[in-house]
Amino acid sequence: MKNFKLYLVSGLLLTTISSWTQTNQKVPLDHTVYDSWKDVKAYKISNNGNWVSYEANPQQGDGTLYIYDVKTNRLDSVPRGYGAEFSPSGTFLVFKIKPPYAVVRTAKKAKKKKDELPKDSLGIWKLSTGELIKVKEVKSFKLPEEEGNWIAWHSEKIYPDKPEKKANEKELSGEEKKAEAKKEKERKEKIKNLKKAKGTDLILYNPETKKEYRFENITDYTVSKNGKIFGMIEQVSDSLTHSRILIFQTAKTEMIEIWSKDGVSKKLTSDKDGKQLAFIHSEDTAKTKVYSLYLWNSKIKSAEMITDTINPAMTKSWSVSEYGHIRFSETGEKLFFATAPKPLPEPEDTLLDDEKYHLDIWSWKDPYLQPMQKLNVKRERERSYLAVYFTKSKKMVQLANEEIPDVRTYLKGDADFAMGTSRLPYRKLTSWDANRYQDIYKINVNTGEKELIQTKAASSISLSPYGNFLLWYSISDSSWYAQSLESGKTVSLTLDLPYPFYNELHDSPSNPRPYGTAGWVGKDKYVLIYDRFDIWKIDPAGKEKPVNLTNEYGRKNSIRFRYITLDRDAISIDPKEEMLLSAFHLYNKQAGFFQQSVKSAGNPSLLVLEDASFYPPAKAKNSDRLIWRKGSFQVYNDLWTSNMSFKNAVKISNANPQQSKYLWGSVELVDWTSPDNEKLQGLLYKPENFDPSKKYPMLVYFYERSSDGLNRYISPAPSRSTINRSYCVSNGYLIFVPDIPYKIGYPGQSAMDAVMSGTLAMVDKYPFIDENNIGLNGQSWGGYQIAYMVTQTTFFKCAFSGAPVSNMTSAYGGIRWASGMSRMFQYEQTQSRIGGTLWEKPFQYIENSPIFFVPKIKTPLLIMHNDADGAVPWYQGIEFFVALRRLNKPAWLLSYNNESHNLRRRADQKDLTIRMMQFYAHYLKGEPAPVWMVEGLPAVDKGRKDNYGTMNDER
Repeated sequence: MKNFKLYLVSGLLLTTISSWTQTNQKVPLDHTVYDSWKDVKAYKISNNGNWVSYEANPQQGDGTLYIYDVKTNRLDSVPRGYGAEFSPSGTFLVFKIKPPYAVVRTAKKAKKKKDELPKDSLGIWKLSTGELIKVKEVKSFKLPEEEGNWIAWHSEKIYPDKPEKKANEKELSGEEKKAEAKKEKERKEKIKNLKKAKGTDLILYNPETKKEYRFENITDYTVSKNGKIFGMIEQVSDSLTHSRILIFQTAKTEMIEIWSKDGVSKKLTSDKDGKQLAFIHSEDTAKTKVYSLYLWNSKIKSAEMITDTINPAMTKSWSVSEYGHIRFSETGEKLFFATAPKPLPEPEDTLLDDEKYHLDIWSWKDPYLQPMQKLNVKRERERSYLAVYFTKSKKMVQLANEEIPDVRTYLKGDADFAMGTSRLPYRKLTSWDANRYQDIYKINVNTGEKELIQTKAASSISLSPYGNFLLWYSISDSSWYAQSLESGKTVSLTLDLPYPFYNELHDSPSNPRPYGTAGWVGKDKYVLIYDRFDIWKIDPAGKEKPVNLTNEYGRKNSIRFRYITLDRDAISIDPKEEMLLSAFHLYNKQAGFFQQSVKSAGNPSLLVLEDASFYPPAKAKNSDRLIWRKGSFQVYNDLWTSNMSFKNAVKISNANPQQSKYLWGSVELVDWTSPDNEKLQGLLYKPENFDPSKKYPMLVYFYERSSDGLNRYISPAPSRSTINRSYCVSNGYLIFVPDIPYKIGYPGQSAMDAVMSGTLAMVDKYPFIDENNIGLNGQSWGGYQIAYMVTQTTFFKCAFSGAPVSNMTSAYGGIRWASGMSRMFQYEQTQSRIGGTLWEKPFQYIENSPIFFVPKIKTPLLIMHNDADGAVPWYQGIEFFVALRRLNKPAWLLSYNNESHNLRRRADQKDLTIRMMQFYAHYLKGEPAPVWMVEGLPAVDKGRKDNYGTMNDER
């Protein structure tokens, strides 16, 4: 295959780059820049607010972990660091360190096995001194959440390497050969034992005192939130597996044994205060094991078995499940675990594979279609049901069961109630009904008693944090309701209010969804509910009149306010809280933050509002220090910090300084009037040194409504399916991104009306648009609309259509293979917007299907549809292409092997980006067609040629 970098320099971009470097220091982006473009991720702030850590990772290659001192602005870095966690006291930072990307790549190229690949290391950064402690070959680490300075890390299995033979090494004597053979035998025996061993070394270390303790053969470990104990499971296998449960007490720096028995122990967990440990254990030697639940507390020496198959509260023929999560409630008075039908031994396999039948039976009575069932086999086989053990009264209560499989607890597990839900009666409806119906139960945690509250609830229902009210949104009258669980009284909270609480822009054939809630205030005193713009404070009992907490400031100023949760541990919103609100202007797209008191209504106080996009802030646990990200199309979303006022903000990161070397672009908000006299918005991107006296080719990309993304930064990156806007404007294209409203039953024509009216409005308004060189670009729903549009107009010079539905009549009965679901619901109720079945509205299915109008197409088409597409069946792209091919329409189908709806493999993404931009360069800029467009890529040349070059290059 051609050298990728050489091709880019010597081929398409040579002339462009040469001309730019003669007149300007900046050059257009090319396909070689992608790997180095970085993204800020995993940012954390210490509890005291004095330190910030974040990662700046390239798209491919070695990233960097940065450590920022808020007080001095000092910035330190650790190459390849990631996954950092601050100690509770904010005195040190713990993280993992990846091996160099090039080293791992070399090992993979050498066909090294997974356990032979280079392993991660551990890093401990002492914040006061900047000292870095490194530990090799570590697979995980844990820190206490609230107190303590101890760290635990779990080592990888370290296999001894085979000694490399040195060049010009002298011939060994007979005795030396015997000694070497003995060493090699011992090395192989050690590897064999290591592979057989279940556990590895666990190290406990205190960076303040530098004390260190090492424990062997550890398979699992846990730490209490207050850091007082580290629990661990030691497992040794000989003829039988033997397990020990050990506790390291950090205050005394002593180890105690609380359990020792043959068998397998797992799922070790501690309560918050380090006074209790729980785990499950099985003495079964067979592959299929039955587990029992064990509990230790600080008042007893040895853990005790508290639940097994003969517990009176255990469902008959059930046992403790090894797949469920084990956790203590906040007070430690309840221990939640899971049960399930007792696992059955695997049947003995006595048949050869060719003696077995292989069959799926699709039954009309099946609750789920076979593809959906097959995808969920593992989950269903491992399904478990919530139960609780009361640590003081020593009583077990089963909460969930096969009829009510899902149960949610409240007050961090300490509430006396829980909510159970069941979708079981409505599973079959999921094939054609987008509503996820469920029956709702209130469950008494102390007794397991269940009370049916609602049947076939069509939207989400929740219990208030303190269990006094049930809250739900009724799609039948678009209103929020609350029901007192004490009195049974139901109150409509929003029906009489003057504004809608559902999505006002909803345009699909289903009931609109609500804007949602901000949360509950105090002990269920009020609930905060969103309309399109503002926040309402409403008494769920209906005694007090609803109050618009933001004083309709949002609606009057076209600003959408939403509450930002800064304390993730809070059960509800403090009645005295000064709430931080995100703000977004729905028309000019400015964003920022305001402050609003929970106590009384009024105009929110402006903190910051800019032509930028903001990420939600994170707050230090014990100070008013915030960190957040901010950016725009021209400015990367770097990390910033300030206090709660957002004044004197400081930029912490500078992830992509190399952007200054490249031509970029600008974006502006545009509007026009549709054929239905509706005012629509869109985005128009222009190259950096834009000259209005010139003519520019334009790409038109769309997907539903996109104008809210005016201030979105788009990193140069290879495409998963659509154009990269930054790359395109850097290389001299205009880009127009119109919003599309829809009419039910006419999705294709709706797109046609919005896109065409918008494009023509741009052409009429801006003479710099070359109306003879405009192309289309879209993927999935956008790809379908492009396939439809080219059957209706010849206005566009060329079009890229990714994963298009070309035939709604066949797609309607298809399968979304990623989920196993039928596609019916899409057409009847959601995005495809037909609003009825195929037999109810056959003509609308046909009218909206491009396949029936292929003879009208005159626009050259580049189609991408991959053979493992889990959303739109692959055959939709094939149907479209073979029809185009038969009628001698210029068309190419890119089908990436074993690829999904949007490309996952980076090599495929790079390939698509090159071919897509070559396609546009040929049709919109008049550049020579590459060989693959002229001659295709014959199957015999697959993997040997890429055919990127032009015919002249090939000659």
